[in-house]
Amino acid sequence: MQKPIRLAALAVAALHFVLFSGAPARAVTPPTGPKFAHDTSDLRADSRVRFGTLPNGLRYVVLANSEPKDRASLRLAVVAGSLQETDAERGIAHYLEHMAFNGSTHYEPGTLVNFFQRMGMGFGNDTNAYTSFDRTVYLLELPDTKAPTLTEGLTVLNDYAGGLLLLQQQVDKERGIILAEKRTRDSIDYRQRLAEYNFVLGDTLLPHRFPIGETETIESFQREHFTAFYDAWYRPERMAVIAVGDFDPAAVAGQIAGTFSTLAARAPARPDPGLGSIPAFAGTRAAYLPEAEAPAASVSIQSIVAIQPESDTVATRLEKLPRTVALAIVNRRLSILAKKENAPFSRGVVYASEGFDLFRNAGIDLTCQPAQWPEALALGEQELRRALEHGFDDAELREATANILNSLEQAVRTAATRRSDSLASGLISALVNDRVFTTPDDDLALFKPALEKITAAECLAALRAAFDAPGRYLTVMGNAVVGPDLASGREPASPADIITAAYEKSRATPVAAPEAVADAAFAYTGFGPAGEIASSEHVADLDLDLATFTNGVHLNTKKTDFEAGRIYINVRVGTGQLTEPRDQPGLATYINSTFLAGGLGKHSADDLQRILAGRTVGTGFSVADDALVFSARTNRDDLLLQLQLIAAHITDPGYREESDRQARKAFEQFYTRLRHVPNGPLQLEMPRLLASGDPRFGVPAQAELAARTLAEARAWLAPQFATGPIEIAIVGDLDPAAARDAVARTLGALPPRDAKPELEAERRAAFPEKPFTRNFTVETEIPKGILALYWPTTDSRDVGVARRLSLLTAVFRDRLRVQVREKLGDTYSPSAGSMPSDTYRDYGVLVSNVTLDPAKVEIVGQTIAAIADDLAQNGVTEEELERARLPILTSLRESARTNAYWLGSVLGAAQEQPERLAWSRTRYTDFEGITKAELDAFAKKYLPSERAFRAIVTPAAK
Repeated sequence: MQKPIRLAALAVAALHFVLFSGAPARAVTPPTGPKFAHDTSDLRADSRVRFGTLPNGLRYVVLANSEPKDRASLRLAVVAGSLQETDAERGIAHYLEHMAFNGSTHYEPGTLVNFFQRMGMGFGNDTNAYTSFDRTVYLLELPDTKAPTLTEGLTVLNDYAGGLLLLQQQVDKERGIILAEKRTRDSIDYRQRLAEYNFVLGDTLLPHRFPIGETETIESFQREHFTAFYDAWYRPERMAVIAVGDFDPAAVAGQIAGTFSTLAARAPARPDPGLGSIPAFAGTRAAYLPEAEAPAASVSIQSIVAIQPESDTVATRLEKLPRTVALAIVNRRLSILAKKENAPFSRGVVYASEGFDLFRNAGIDLTCQPAQWPEALALGEQELRRALEHGFDDAELREATANILNSLEQAVRTAATRRSDSLASGLISALVNDRVFTTPDDDLALFKPALEKITAAECLAALRAAFDAPGRYLTVMGNAVVGPDLASGREPASPADIITAAYEKSRATPVAAPEAVADAAFAYTGFGPAGEIASSEHVADLDLDLATFTNGVHLNTKKTDFEAGRIYINVRVGTGQLTEPRDQPGLATYINSTFLAGGLGKHSADDLQRILAGRTVGTGFSVADDALVFSARTNRDDLLLQLQLIAAHITDPGYREESDRQARKAFEQFYTRLRHVPNGPLQLEMPRLLASGDPRFGVPAQAELAARTLAEARAWLAPQFATGPIEIAIVGDLDPAAARDAVARTLGALPPRDAKPELEAERRAAFPEKPFTRNFTVETEIPKGILALYWPTTDSRDVGVARRLSLLTAVFRDRLRVQVREKLGDTYSPSAGSMPSDTYRDYGVLVSNVTLDPAKVEIVGQTIAAIADDLAQNGVTEEELERARLPILTSLRESARTNAYWLGSVLGAAQEQPERLAWSRTRYTDFEGITKAELDAFAKKYLPSERAFRAIVTPAAK
């Protein structure tokens, strides 16, 4: 996988840290001449998009789009982020984004989230925002596209743009939330990324403007600081409104003009800051950036050179195509090498991209065990040099170009039903990064001829150009130990010198051209005579079909128009973890990590990737609670091939040793990480404790997982694959007859299947008799803890109960937001969820989880318990009930037009559990009819605080 914008991507969101992976980040200055990239480019913008500029300089982009039906995605993009801050303002752009939810011209402080909920919008899901280096973006997902709703949405965005109150009381209230978010987002990965930025980009502004800011400045901000930044940067010419949805674009463009035309600058503009410089140097610069708590070590060889801004044109896009192909080939080589016996790394990636019109960053990263960093560094250096010296062969080129071309063709097939939120994100990226928003058809027309003519020599030249800098940055990070060989008797060298010496030693090693790659054909096209359908039923009101083949395989299909050119498949086999051998704990987890990596009997996983290049096939696999589950996404042309691939995994799995080697490397890193993060005990300890020690629950102990073998995996899986029950669900843009025929020739042709056993004894699970509190500690320097409370509930066999628990949980979650986040300010994102089991009888849990300052565990715990007790004793209010219900109803309406809902909630086990069809018919009306009295009864039954199990995780004392 290409690793785009490695150093230009780190951003802090209002609700997430995000690593942007889209178009290259551009300079932060808004356009002063042409307002859109296509104004001066020979690339053609999507003709369906309306682009406009108001007299005050604000730009708008409007696109009519029908998925999801009757909904709209609105965005306000401000071309200003943390790079616009002064030293004294570090963190204010992100803090200001939070303040947008704390009072404006039309929405008094504390009312906006409630207003959204009454409109049928969920906080976080439908109303969100993020701040990055070069932009601040506000997002609204409207529940409908009626004119009043659109007016309200645009009014909210207009208030963000120019009507924030920024009251001192609200500034002080939000300060704790910002600091809580900073604590929540603090991690080893974040600290390593910051250290790396300082090493390779220390002469630029980027390492000094991470959007979350600094504690000292966050604690010092007063109202006047916000108004100064807001007035200077939230200016019409730096803003754009994006609207995508199921509406009349002319009418919406008119509404935007009517709403935003009066927006005006409130203060003189500040000049955009200089971003700094990229020093040119020859030779190497090395750094050792240790983090003892990191799950693994990593090595990196990078080049960074200064660049000049370039326009988005036909020529610039075609110029980068050979580089994209070359990177794909080298990454395939790394993937193959990682599976080799004694490979000194577990995964690797090579990348090249441009950032901020300032630099080009190209490099190779490898992840490894702590003691293997010298070998990993050498392998990375030699593989990169192998590619740069010897280039690529035609088979590698064909595979890479076939995959890229297939991706372009799939984009064309699926373009008609792209979702509005995704299109809105693409439009923002194009607008802020000064790129042309082109159509998938035009992209295919541009790149296909070039891909058909591209040569290995062009790809080699492009890779050499990407790495043409005379200097290299070398980094060794994570839990690697870089130290002198004290036994040598020589004077100790610095870590940087040791790293440089290892690199220079590798450079002296000659590298040969890679071995030629042989072509092969897929070996699994016949599974016996095609099966016949023994019975079938069309369910008219749900417009789906249920069929059973003579071998006992069940098939459930539904043709939809939700996603053009896409078909989703789910295959459930056997009994899953219900029958995991009790004397082999961790076997299911082990299989999840090894099964697909083992390939097939006649093809390794790497062989399959090469053989299936250019085809829309690929298989997921997991051991679920009650079945072995294969999943896939394909199209009409490749449906048969996809089903052949799944049938091959069932009839001839590979169980190769390379899969075991890969898995064990990953296990070591996984458990190392869990030992140093607060949620580690919640994964390792609590699930099994809550299930009275049942080994099927939670993450197995490291020693248990280490004891598992491929032989055990084969012995447990083989009987399930041989005769276990099979139920297939196929949903999407399909031809029903062709789908039945493809199943008949693959899974329908397999030997007869057993009926699904009841397994009532295996379905028993139980909480301990008495609630307990467990205190855990983790070895970490990061000062944060977790408090989790678990209330036992029940299973999901009575869907009415499950729905009422879900709605009750939504009320509980909202009270947590108000009491713990907004009033106390002691946590950033308190969560609550209801998880009734659909496998284990009478077993379920309602859980609340908060990340916090360890010193605040007691007060936050008392607050959560008080909220639960108040609900248990006094119930919910009618107003709370409606605010919780309306966003759920919005999501239900939307999910009914998604393949994911029909595949996962209805058809996946529709014949094993026929009641799922009835559930589908009643879910909306049932939620509409839930009453306060019902929720009060469930709260009284389940939520008294004395019923709760507690887990408290804090850093170990130093």
